[in-house]
Amino acid sequence: MNKRLIILLLISIFFVSCKITKHAKNKENEKFDFPLDWIGEYDGKLIIHPLDKDTIEVNMQLNIGYPDLQGYYPWTIIYNEEDIRQYGLEAIDASKGHYKIDEFNSIKLDAYYSAGHFLSRFEVLSSDLLIDYERVKGGIEVSFFISSQKAINITGDEIIGLDTVPPVKSFQFQAYQKAFLKKKNTDN
Repeated sequence: MNKRLIILLLISIFFVSCKITKHAKNKENEKFDFPLDWIGEYDGKLIIHPLDKDTIEVNMQLNIGYPDLQGYYPWTIIYNEEDIRQYGLEAIDASKGHYKIDEFNSIKLDAYYSAGHFLSRFEVLSSDLLIDYERVKGGIEVSFFISSQKAINITGDEIIGLDTVPPVKSFQFQAYQKAFLKKKNTDN
C-alpha cells in the first residue's frame, strides 16, 4: 500500500513539475526589451480594491512614446479620459535597470527594471506605494500596492536561546489596484 502511494506521489510531482516548466518556458519566450518594446498605446480597466469599501472601476490608459530631444520617453497615464498625467521616463543607468519617472513638478521617482518588471516604490501623504508594470503578450499588467507608513504592530526584537530575533513591523493595507492594459493596433 505504501509503495503505491509513493509511486502515485512521484507521478503527481512529475506532472506538476512539467506544467511549471511549461509555464516558465512560455513566460521566457515573451521577453520584451525595456523601454523600446514597451512603446505604444494601452488601455483597459483599473480595478481598485480599497480596504473595507466597495470595488471601484475606472478607465486607464498608458501611452509610452519614443524619446524626445531631452532623452525622455513620454509616459502618459490617463484615468477616465479626463485625469491626464504627463510624465517622462529617463534612463539613469540602464545597464543596472535604474530609471526615473519625472513628473515635471519637482517630483522624480526612482524606478527599476528587473526580470521583466518595471517597479517603483515611494511614500506620499502617509502612504507607501509599490507599483509594478509588467509587459506581457498583448499588453501591460499593472499592480498598485498601497499601505500605511505607520506600523500597526512590531513583533520579534527578542533573544530566544542563542538566537537574536530582529524586530518585524507590520503595516495596514489600504488598497490594491490591478489593470490589464491591452496594446492598441498590434499583434503583441
